[in-house]
Amino acid sequence: MVKRRMYLLFLGVLFVCIAYAQEQPGFTTISLNDLEAFADPGGNWSVASDAVADINKDGELKPVPGTGALVNTVSKKNRMHLVTKENFGDVELELDFMMAKGSNSGIYLQGRYEIQLFDSWMVQRPSYSDCGGVYQRWNNDKNTGFEGYAPLENVARAPGLWQHLRIQFRAPRFNDQGVKTANARFEAVYLNGVLVQQQVALTGPTRSPLFEKEQATGPLMIQGDHGNVAIRNIQYRSLTTANDTPEKVKIVNPIIVQPEARPYLLRSFLSYGKKMITHAISVGDPNGVNYSYDLKTGALLQVWRGEFADATDLWHERGEPYQRIVPLGSVISLSDAPALAVLPDAVNTAWPDSVSFDDVQNRGYTLDAGRAPSFRYSIHDVQVTDKISVPDASGLVRALTVANPPANFYYRIAAAKKIEQSKKGFYAIDDKSYDISIDEKLRPFIRQAGANQELLVPVNKAGAVITYSLIW
Repeated sequence: MVKRRMYLLFLGVLFVCIAYAQEQPGFTTISLNDLEAFADPGGNWSVASDAVADINKDGELKPVPGTGALVNTVSKKNRMHLVTKENFGDVELELDFMMAKGSNSGIYLQGRYEIQLFDSWMVQRPSYSDCGGVYQRWNNDKNTGFEGYAPLENVARAPGLWQHLRIQFRAPRFNDQGVKTANARFEAVYLNGVLVQQQVALTGPTRSPLFEKEQATGPLMIQGDHGNVAIRNIQYRSLTTANDTPEKVKIVNPIIVQPEARPYLLRSFLSYGKKMITHAISVGDPNGVNYSYDLKTGALLQVWRGEFADATDLWHERGEPYQRIVPLGSVISLSDAPALAVLPDAVNTAWPDSVSFDDVQNRGYTLDAGRAPSFRYSIHDVQVTDKISVPDASGLVRALTVANPPANFYYRIAAAKKIEQSKKGFYAIDDKSYDISIDEKLRPFIRQAGANQELLVPVNKAGAVITYSLIW
C-alpha cells in the first residue's frame, strides 16, 4: 500500500508539472438547456434541472422539471447513447454525474475509449468495471476481455448523490500515411477529486465503442443502453503540448497510515480551510470510511472515503513545522462550529461559529469492543457523550447523549447552502453531496440561516440518545 501511494504521488506531482507548465485555455460549457448539442438523442434522454434517486430501489432515477441537466431513463423501446455533434482530439473534460442504485453507464472519449460509470458504492476491491475504471477491450474470436484497468481506489459515492469526474485525454497519433504512431492515452482521471487513473495507454477501442477504427478525433459519447444516469455541468478544453519539460520538484517518501483489521485513531494538528485545528483526532476504518473530529468543540470536521492519511508532516523530521496529517481519498468538509448550542429563539438566533477555550472541558474518550470511540466533554457545564461508529462501508453513525440539557438547547446535524428532505427521515445535504438519515421522532427541522440552511434537533430530555447516519 505504501509503495503504490508513493508511486501515485510521484506521478501525480510530475503530471501537474508537465501538463500545467503552460497555462491552459478556458473551458467551454455544453448547454444542457436542450439537446441541441447532441446528434439524434433518443427518447430515453430528457432535459431536467436535477434528478432524484432512491438509495434502496434498483434503477430508480426521476427527473426534476427544469433545465441544466440530462436524465437517462432506459426502457426496452428507448435505449440510445448520447453523442455530441462536435468532435474532439486532445481534451480535458469535466462533468457531474448521478447514478441510480445498481446502475451502469460510461463516458466514451472519441466514442471509443470508456471510463466506466457504475454504482460502485461500498465496493472494497474495485475492478475495471467499477466507477472510474478503464473498461476492457474485447476479443470477439475468443469471447474474452483484456487490458481493463481498475481505479487506484474506490471513492464512488452513494446512489442519488452528485459526483464529479475529470478526464485528461490524449488522442492517438497518426503519420501522413494514416498509420498509428502513438496510442490514445488517459493521462489522468480524477473521481470526486481523487486521482484514480494515471498514464493509461489504450492499444485500441474499449468494448462496445461507437467506432472500431481509430482516428485523431471523435465525439463524446455517454452510454445510454445499460442503466439510468444523470449528467450536468459538462465542460471541456483542449490540452496543449507546447511545454513538455517538467519543473524540478522535491520528492519526500510519504508516510502513509492505513487501517488494516481494525480502526486506527490518530491525534494531530489538522489544516481546515485557513485554520489549524490543534486538538484534532482522525479515525480511519478498514471499510474505507474515515473522519476527523475536533476534541475542543465536539465538531465533526470532515469525512472521506478511500485511503486514510498521509502522516509525513506529522512524523517526518519530528513533524516540523506542521505536525499535521493530510486526509487521503475523497473529502467532504463539514463544520468546525460547536455541535451544541443554546438558542433563545430557534428561528432567529444565529448558531455560534466558535466556543471559548475555557467553556469546553475535554474528558477524553473510550473505545468499545470494535474500537469505535465515544468522545466525552462538557460545554458550558453540560455533560456530553458523542459516539461515532462505522457499522459498514455506507457511512458513519453518530449517537449523542446529553446528561443535563438546559432550556432551548439544540443539536446542529448539518449546515449547508441547500438542505432538502427527499423523504421521511432522509435529507440531501449541500446540493446532494451527502445524505442524513434520522428518526423523525427526534423532531428535526430545517431553518434558514442567512444564505445557508441548518438541520437542527431539539435536545430537551436528559439522557436521551440522538442518533443519525451520515451517508455518502
